[in-house]
Amino acid sequence: MDKTDTEYIEPTTVVTNHARLNSIRAKRIYVYTVEITNADARDEQLKDTQTRIELFAKAANQSSLVFDGREYAYTAHKLLNWSTVSVHSANAEFAHTAFHIALHLHRTYDTQALFKDQSPKETAGTDDLDQYSRGMEFALDSIIRSTGAYTETLDKQHGDDKATGFSVHWEHRASVRVLRSGVYVAINAHARPITNVKTVADLARAFFRGNPGPAGPAWTRFDANVRGLRVCVGSTYVVLNGLTTRVHRDLRINGSSIDEYYKSTDSLDSAWPCAVIAHTNTPVPLELCKLEPQLLPRISGWQRMKLMAQSVLSPTQRQHMLERAVQHVQKVCAETPGVSDFGITVSSELARVEARVLPRPRISLGSSTFAQLDPHASWTIDRQTLYKAAHIHKWAIAVFCSKQQCPESQLLAFSKQLIKTAHELGLSFDESKPQITYAQTNRVYDTLHTLRDAQFILCVVPSTSVSLYGEIKRVAYTQLGIHTQCVNIRNTKGSRTKLVEALLLKINTKLGGQTTNSFQPSEPTLYIAADVCHTTEIGVSVASFVWSIDSGQTFAGTVVQHPKRQEIIENMDVLVRHALRVHYKHTRVKPVQIVYLRDGVSDSQLGDVRRIELDGLMRGCKLVDSTYEPRVLLMIARKRHCTRFVQQSSNFENCVPGTVVTQMTSHNGFHMVAHHAIHGVSKPTYFLITHNTTQMSEADIHNMSYNLCFAYPIVTRAVTMPAPLYYAHRLSGKGRVQINAPFDMLPYFTVKKNAKAKRAAEEDVHLVPVHHNLADSMYFM
Repeated sequence: MDKTDTEYIEPTTVVTNHARLNSIRAKRIYVYTVEITNADARDEQLKDTQTRIELFAKAANQSSLVFDGREYAYTAHKLLNWSTVSVHSANAEFAHTAFHIALHLHRTYDTQALFKDQSPKETAGTDDLDQYSRGMEFALDSIIRSTGAYTETLDKQHGDDKATGFSVHWEHRASVRVLRSGVYVAINAHARPITNVKTVADLARAFFRGNPGPAGPAWTRFDANVRGLRVCVGSTYVVLNGLTTRVHRDLRINGSSIDEYYKSTDSLDSAWPCAVIAHTNTPVPLELCKLEPQLLPRISGWQRMKLMAQSVLSPTQRQHMLERAVQHVQKVCAETPGVSDFGITVSSELARVEARVLPRPRISLGSSTFAQLDPHASWTIDRQTLYKAAHIHKWAIAVFCSKQQCPESQLLAFSKQLIKTAHELGLSFDESKPQITYAQTNRVYDTLHTLRDAQFILCVVPSTSVSLYGEIKRVAYTQLGIHTQCVNIRNTKGSRTKLVEALLLKINTKLGGQTTNSFQPSEPTLYIAADVCHTTEIGVSVASFVWSIDSGQTFAGTVVQHPKRQEIIENMDVLVRHALRVHYKHTRVKPVQIVYLRDGVSDSQLGDVRRIELDGLMRGCKLVDSTYEPRVLLMIARKRHCTRFVQQSSNFENCVPGTVVTQMTSHNGFHMVAHHAIHGVSKPTYFLITHNTTQMSEADIHNMSYNLCFAYPIVTRAVTMPAPLYYAHRLSGKGRVQINAPFDMLPYFTVKKNAKAKRAAEEDVHLVPVHHNLADSMYFM
């Protein structure tokens, strides 16, 4: 990698969703801590945000204070005569309680420091400067956010659908970001479902797509949608706290039936449950709960799909919407009381920044052929052999449903199509007719055990049941050491060429095959990736750790049990030592450099990653050989951000795959759009380089990251992140099934109400190692 930048990077210009913050008239920002305490119990802080905002507005009257609703108030002028104020709330819950409000000066910021050189500094003492800038960024961000969100609806083609019970409203929130290239106001756009029906009963009909029917288990799913809704009952506004467990006709209020108590002329369905009013626990019929437009706290799966479909905007539509949001920010900064005192001026145009487009790698397939990439960074494998195809001696099909649901003739036709497509891709099957076994869902171990001589087992499942899928994988991973591939029963019907190709790519990868070869590192390199999954059925966090066992195309992995919500991996030295030994066993070469890719780390955790994980990595190298000191590159990858880029020609368009932007970062890093967006605006991945002792230049790191995006073996296109990160993400999800207890007997599925019993049962469940047959394979794909 000794080329210069101009030889392989094409310059371009992109438009972002940031507007430059031009100036701040106020020379200083004074930050005050706000204490709102109960007058009867001075140490008791009020926590309700809406009530805090209401009380502070009364106390501040028409002063220039800007309150963030939580802990701090901001002003452009130092307060000289503030004293503790006593006020009462209009909230019925606190109607008879007096509150004291006190302010204490917390910190003062010099606003001119923001507009000095924002380039990364490498001199001593920069941590204090960075902390000062971050504190001022937080203060400005709170001031801008206090103006509230800007909401708009688009035409009915995108916004309104009565059948779903909600309209799509676009909510824009502005936030301040101090970046390497200056100070910006970022516009974050989110699609929100806002109710568009008259009553909660209408909302229930939309939720159930018709008549909900009598009260039963189905209504428990709607219970979460009701919680937190603000409704009008008669002339009183109340907040709902879910649904009753009993039906309308069985309920009584002060000895009277529901119909007698409310004396409604509306037609009430006595077979439905009632809503429950918060604080009073009074039941009220759904038909009497009048709705005003408001954000739905929760929506069902099909409603979420509708929301996603309705909220897809083209790059041109989105940019025009953002331009209107910038105009709104300019207006509120100039007119909002308190905020206008700071004299914040924002550019009327969205920022344009320089970007570079990386060259695409050569994708090697079988028989010394190369894939033909289209403009969307994808290719086809029709009648082309894989780079390294697996040879399948024996396979079997386990069917976890009846013959009436899935006849044997249907499975034979599906297996025939599977073998035919496999032959076109270069995979060879010695058996044209596999052994087919029908089994009950509670006989997973016995069924797979009878088929244990097979190289892999195709498991046909009747539904997307988490417990059945988890038990199949648990038995295969930890007890029998067999490769399995699950497929839904409906996908075995008819001719599904694309689905069969996708299945074969996964099977080939699990059995040691290789779809393509997209790059070769210039020197021996060990690629490592790690991720932590916190949403598991076993009540603990699962850390995944994957590493390359060749030049970077084939990986192995392991999982580690963590205390719940712990993000940092503490035993890195042991994991790295094991990875180096396995890598050496396959390559017989010590890696000269190690590339460590980490997912899911926030700014507040960066120091812990460097201090614990990076140090553990270096210790792991010393455990192998006390003189071994490879060069190390540590990169953090993030997808949870709101930065977007589009290209502008005659219209706004998505960035071409391979676009890299280095200016819109606050650290040493870059944004990269590696993929083509199927719909909407493509979301870049943010890479943060926190440690680099390798000889790779910035351009080398960009090219390496982009090339790794073509190495994901189960798709034929560039993906959004380097393939090792996808492996770590998949393993953290699949690794949670590697447990010592039957998956369907976990407390998550069996203990529903008693939280204490659930925690006690979870203490007996823990992760176990994968079977030795699968240890060095990509079984998690």
